[in-house]
Amino acid sequence: MRYLSRILFLVLVTLGFSTVADAQEKEGPGRFWIGLQAGSGGVGAELAATLGYGFEIRAGYAYLPPVSLSRTVNVPEHPGAVGTARGKDVPVDAKATANISDLELLLDYYPIQDNGFHLTAGLLYGPRDIVRIKNMTPLPDDYNIVGLDVDGYTVRAVSNNINGYIAVNSLRPYFGLGYSLPVGADHRFRFAVDLGAMYWGKPGLYAPGEPLIGDLVDVRVSSSSLNGHDNGLISKAEKVVLYPLLGVHFYYNLF
Repeated sequence: MRYLSRILFLVLVTLGFSTVADAQEKEGPGRFWIGLQAGSGGVGAELAATLGYGFEIRAGYAYLPPVSLSRTVNVPEHPGAVGTARGKDVPVDAKATANISDLELLLDYYPIQDNGFHLTAGLLYGPRDIVRIKNMTPLPDDYNIVGLDVDGYTVRAVSNNINGYIAVNSLRPYFGLGYSLPVGADHRFRFAVDLGAMYWGKPGLYAPGEPLIGDLVDVRVSSSSLNGHDNGLISKAEKVVLYPLLGVHFYYNLF
């Protein structure tokens, strides 16, 4: 929440001074705009303001509607370290649901006057748990009692169910490029396309872990913690440090 409050403060200050900057400098693709956006980052709304000298600042919010993926995984009857009697594998249905939304603060630079091509850099802020995971069929009973050992913490099921999530950094740098095109004789409307990526760090699988003394703590679950039953999915997920963003924008010039 500390980062969120700072970003919102920067947005308000920047947009508050944007009208002053526009009055002093008439260069750039526009003045003050309100717009809608849609793309791989979701759907949302934006405000944009010209700063002059080819710079424009944007602030917005995008939300990706939940998308779920289900699959069946094989879980041993008894959790435990490699070499112990874990029993036969039991098929368990699991569902992963995307949870992606972002506050955006972006700065566009138009290097060529009267040309819509622009470079963009900025920051995005969103929830850490980008994917929520839960089992749809009950886990074997031993997972309620014995659980999994994860770096000294015990991850147990509750009533044969366990909830986990894939987490990334909340604060995510963005870099990209795009093209903006005025629409209509009076240029009151503007259409834009952007392509870039945000860096959200190495994703990790987390679940509530019980220490010997104290409250539950979300712990990072590794492939070894699952005795290799993730079939390499964790190591593959850890390599996805960038999320591509392709978006289209439609703006209306307020003044």
